[in-house]
Amino acid sequence: MGHYKPPLEGRAAKDYLLLDFNERTTSASPKVKEALKKFIDSDRLQVYPEYGNLEARIAKYAGVKAGEVMVTNGGDQGIDIVCRAHLNGGDRVIIPFPEFAMHYQAARIQGAEVLEPPYQKEGKLPLDEILKLMDKKGVELIIFSNPNNPTGIATPISDVEKILEKAKEKEIAVLHDEAYFEFSKITAKDLIKKYENLYIIRTFAKAFGLVAARVGYVISQKNNIQELLKIRGPYDVNTFAKTAIISALKDTKYMENYVKEVMEKSKPKLEKFLKEKKLVFLPSAGNFLLLKIENPEKIIYNLKKRGILVRPKEWPDRRKAVRASIGTLKDTERFIRAFKKILTEI
Repeated sequence: MGHYKPPLEGRAAKDYLLLDFNERTTSASPKVKEALKKFIDSDRLQVYPEYGNLEARIAKYAGVKAGEVMVTNGGDQGIDIVCRAHLNGGDRVIIPFPEFAMHYQAARIQGAEVLEPPYQKEGKLPLDEILKLMDKKGVELIIFSNPNNPTGIATPISDVEKILEKAKEKEIAVLHDEAYFEFSKITAKDLIKKYENLYIIRTFAKAFGLVAARVGYVISQKNNIQELLKIRGPYDVNTFAKTAIISALKDTKYMENYVKEVMEKSKPKLEKFLKEKKLVFLPSAGNFLLLKIENPEKIIYNLKKRGILVRPKEWPDRRKAVRASIGTLKDTERFIRAFKKILTEI
């Protein structure tokens, strides 16, 4: 297997409009920055992290019990820990295609065989195929994001429960990645009580803008969390991350205002433009769109020349596509102006 090497080099140092990694396009809450400065000035960098009631605060925000949350070093660590808990060499894992790269990475590190039923042409999770694949010998885990990354496809929670129900009978774990929950409002958290095989991954990276701090969390039944804590290190989440989370949760309105602008103003404006230009894209429940366009490499190159970064991705049929993040209304208007010019040039 190859290592996951996202095209990050040089992007943060230049004055680009960053629409390539689904990051927030504006800074985190001023309360976060103020709290981090205070921490640096407290002269406690030499002290190991203490988490106190951090996980209880996260649980309250998530709407679950205190013991049903484990904080992680980014959502990526949560994915890795669940895979380490449930997969051994020779096991099988179902991950529909396309998916977030770290799902495949974490599963393959454990030596698992990945079964990849493709998302359907009409923009749906391959539910029937997933249910059939569960009958194969050696399937121990199912992983999928909702909404899906990179397509943005949303899966109804009723379908998620169909997967959970059969998976419970087969003693198969299910990892439901909710990285874009704040944008989509889609969550399976109310199913935690009913299904002991359910794990939910979330992050403070996307809507809250704490990407650099690497902060995420896992939601599951208390017994599962206790088992996962045996795998996570006692100090894996640093004090900068802890400080950022606590201060961000004190200012959720700041996050909500950004989400509202993205989903209610920017996204509709971009979708309208794409429809007018007769460009194909999948309906998305997240802060991004996957575009099926001719000459995606040229589009990416010409946008970069204009100071805008987007990401090459694959359509469910494995053809090349472009994923564009959605930021503020100002960001979207800049993207549309640049895209409109490029379309007349190529």
